[in-house]
Amino acid sequence: MPETNSNPTEPESSLNDTIDSVLGILTRRRWWILTAACCIPVAVVAVALKLPDRYVSQATLLVVQQQVSQRYVEPDNTTTTAAAVEAMKLEVLSRSQLVKIIDDLGLYASEGSHPAPDSLVERMLRDVDIKPLETAPGQSTFEAFTISFTAGSSPLAQEVTSRLTSLFIEQNQKTRGEQAANTTRFLSERLDTAKQRLTEQEQRLQAFKTANLGELPDQQQANLSALSNAREQLSATTISLFQAQQQSASIKSAIESLLNDRLARLQSEKAILLTRYTSRYPEVVKKDKEIAQIQALRDRVNKRGPETGNAQDPDSPDDTALVGLIRQAEASAAEVETLSNQQKKLKEDSEQYQARLNLTPVREQQLAEILRDYDLFRQDYTSLLNKKLQSQLTTSLEENQEGQQFRLVDPPTLPAAPSGPNRLKICLGGMAGGILFGAVLGFLIDTRDGSFHNEKALGQRFALPLVLGMPLVLTPAERRARWWKTSFEWLAGGMMTLVMFAAEFYVFRHS
Repeated sequence: MPETNSNPTEPESSLNDTIDSVLGILTRRRWWILTAACCIPVAVVAVALKLPDRYVSQATLLVVQQQVSQRYVEPDNTTTTAAAVEAMKLEVLSRSQLVKIIDDLGLYASEGSHPAPDSLVERMLRDVDIKPLETAPGQSTFEAFTISFTAGSSPLAQEVTSRLTSLFIEQNQKTRGEQAANTTRFLSERLDTAKQRLTEQEQRLQAFKTANLGELPDQQQANLSALSNAREQLSATTISLFQAQQQSASIKSAIESLLNDRLARLQSEKAILLTRYTSRYPEVVKKDKEIAQIQALRDRVNKRGPETGNAQDPDSPDDTALVGLIRQAEASAAEVETLSNQQKKLKEDSEQYQARLNLTPVREQQLAEILRDYDLFRQDYTSLLNKKLQSQLTTSLEENQEGQQFRLVDPPTLPAAPSGPNRLKICLGGMAGGILFGAVLGFLIDTRDGSFHNEKALGQRFALPLVLGMPLVLTPAERRARWWKTSFEWLAGGMMTLVMFAAEFYVFRHS
């Protein structure tokens, strides 16, 4: 196994050399370090004491929900509290509002200069702080928020915070009131339009029902019943008409047979008379007249039916049986005519009801389209009417200040002590910075020095070995001078350190 050649004293020697080197630098550059470490903190203290005091006034606003249950009155505003506060910040912290507050309260007037309004507005925005008070960590919703303002005096900070708080409360009421009123007005306009459209659709529906009366789907059953009744009546009327026609034909045949028999008898009697008398004989003439009447009556019966032979006609024969038959024929003819007209009317009614039934599917489709539009318009009108009534209730809530509002739970405070600047922290930071700056400055100056301060540095610079060393030998006068110099340095260093700590203590006592 090869033998390792290590020397445990080398790391310790290197650390000692580093410490000796650092201590040497601190010793040689002590005045640079001490001057920076003391002067810089004193200068920072002087600057911190000249910084103006800043006072913070704070107010707390609570978001109060509407006092009427949302079960009865639903709010129009569905935005979250965070969104509402952000929207109001744009209104309250607008340029016009901030410029008015700056002019009314004379903010930043003690600075002596006349900066532009935009720069003043930007500065005021930096001095305003609005923070939500979260109910639980990590939640985005909140029920309260704080408004604070930082100013050069307590009364001014309180006054500005009070103005901002009032503006937030007023703006919330104004925004919610205007939103409710605008919603109601918008819904009223929409409702009027929807009502007009619904009225037009109702008129269209009524005109359609009037124009197609009897062909509507809800009348289909009535049409079926009417068609069935008409067909039943038509069947019964047809049978009655057939029977009446048969009866009329039978009576007509009886009348013709009776007329033929009577005509034959009269002609036979005339022939007998002609064998004994001439044609001018009164009895023959009478027979000729009777024959002519019977022939005329037979011709009328054959041509136009028995109803044309009126029994009251003065030319009618004085035959009781014939007159009775003629009257029966007239009654039968009247019945046939009545039944014929009734049959015609029932046929027309059946055709009409059948046509209505045939058109019912078409009317049903047309009516369905009209009713679909009517239902849509009616639903739209009903929905808008409900929304308008709801919006009117919401508007009434906002007018009576019973809706969601901001309530001042903690009025703007009057700060008794300034909240800034934190002079103690500034001075402690200045002291730490002075020490650090002095140390860095000392090391930088030492690195630029080309002199040698020990044998090791000399040996590292030159390759030749050091063969002789001379000790430092001081005369009594030099020793006294060195003693006085050391004493003066300790005195000056102590005084500088004392001044620095005195300044820090003064700041600590008055912060």
